[in-house]
Amino acid sequence: LEALDNDLLLQCASYLDADGLAWLGRASAAFGKPQDGQQRSLANEAAHQLFRRSATDEERRCLPKHEDESDIGLYRALEQ
Repeated sequence: LEALDNDLLLQCASYLDADGLAWLGRASAAFGKPQDGQQRSLANEAAHQLFRRSATDEERRCLPKHEDESDIGLYRALEQ
């Protein structure tokens, strides 16, 4: 996995739904924990990007991110 670029991994992860991203984050620390210098884990970054791309302005207003909420949780709320 170390040989693969994070952008490629994020692109692959973008095909997963929120539950799939949660499972990905649980599967390996490489996906579930922020790596050196990163604010989010790879799984949370994928959810963050998916939310930004697919949520309308109205959905963003209705689904504010709470301080203790993961990006996967926010993306899951958008899917429902």
